[in-house]
Amino acid sequence: MVEIVSAIVVGAGFGGLATAIELRRKGCKVKVFEAVKNLDNKGDVIMVGSNATRIMEKWGPVLPGVEELAAQPDTMRIQDQNGKILFNQPLPADYEGCPNFYANRGRTQRSMYEYAVSLGVEFVFDARISEFLETETSAGVILNGKIYEADFVIGADGVHSKARAVVTKKQEKPQKSGFAVYRSWFQLEGLRKNPKTEWIAASEKDLLLVWIGKDTHAIVTTNTKMKSITCFATHKDDSNIEESWNLPGKIEDMLAAVEGWDQVLLEVIKQIPPEVLIDWKLLWRNPVKQWVSEGGRLALVGDAAHPHLATSGTGGAQAIEDGATIGALIDINGKANIPLALRAYEKLRFERTALTQRMGWETRHRWHQTDWEMIASNPEFLKLPQPTWLNGADAEKYAYDNFEAVKSNLETGSPFKSTNIPEDHVHVDWTIEDMMAREGEQVGAEFYQVQD
Repeated sequence: MVEIVSAIVVGAGFGGLATAIELRRKGCKVKVFEAVKNLDNKGDVIMVGSNATRIMEKWGPVLPGVEELAAQPDTMRIQDQNGKILFNQPLPADYEGCPNFYANRGRTQRSMYEYAVSLGVEFVFDARISEFLETETSAGVILNGKIYEADFVIGADGVHSKARAVVTKKQEKPQKSGFAVYRSWFQLEGLRKNPKTEWIAASEKDLLLVWIGKDTHAIVTTNTKMKSITCFATHKDDSNIEESWNLPGKIEDMLAAVEGWDQVLLEVIKQIPPEVLIDWKLLWRNPVKQWVSEGGRLALVGDAAHPHLATSGTGGAQAIEDGATIGALIDINGKANIPLALRAYEKLRFERTALTQRMGWETRHRWHQTDWEMIASNPEFLKLPQPTWLNGADAEKYAYDNFEAVKSNLETGSPFKSTNIPEDHVHVDWTIEDMMAREGEQVGAEFYQVQD
């Protein structure tokens, strides 16, 4: 008789929900603890690439339901701060039949949650975990003085992760990326009243518009199905890391961040309802090689392991890949070899996510360095990377196909080469300090590790 594997997941974001779903699909008993009192449909937009939808298509009604209300712009228009078009980047609708789209973040999370519940995943909300526990045969958490145990625990508790400190045995905090972003999501209708913005509201196609300038970029996306718009603008952030990372924003401050820019962008910003504007600190952490505790029964996923800047365009997708990888490896190893399964997960995923994390900084740097002569001669320099190694990945299949090789590497030291990264890529450790030292500088193309 096959013994049922039990798991605790701390956090119900994209990584936590994906892991819970994939573990439950593989027959595990799963309990999720989430700090918020309830999930809602609030949230702006998240890019969901084909590497994520390839996994989500196995989740019953989730993908059709999310895709039904998602935006699928066919072009990203990149322009300078005055509105001069620099490059129109085609955006593929799918990769090998798996769609790429821009979905409402809150609705997508809610859809994943509802599917997890339908599978039998148990949820506990308003649950702030105070402590993580681990023995040779189990792991657990403490909530309100009560111990909850399972065969292993997944820390999906975000960029401010408590689980990460337990795994790495280091009390480190998220670090500033040097920037924050004004974020908003609202209805398109208000733009019809202004001749500068009426064309955006009237467009029958979903739009993705980017403005770039020195140390700043702004993004507008529209969703014709939901008749909605998102408007973002980055700005320098010198505030203390101790301060709140999610503050109400002010329209006048957002306008000041792009003062003198294209009038179309300014008029869009003026239409933002003040109550929906937030000022979001862009936090990240150094790539860390240890995602699994010494005992092998506590592992990190998503932002707890590898927080991405928004300009990577793949943070949510990487969290979903984490879940699919863990599900496959637990399926292979069962109850008897959980530590091996989780260490294999870490080995299979680290180099890939270290590169996609860096990709977020590289894209932002390309947009902010404003070497206009170079851009004029090579406008494709500005492209948002969408390489085959990223969008064509099948994380679940990769885990099944590569487990024996990575097991041999872990147990005997035999060579293992990651193939979910560019074929010629050689991993080199990097830190946030390395990247920030280049902030504001123009660098040559050879500095960038991610090419499309």
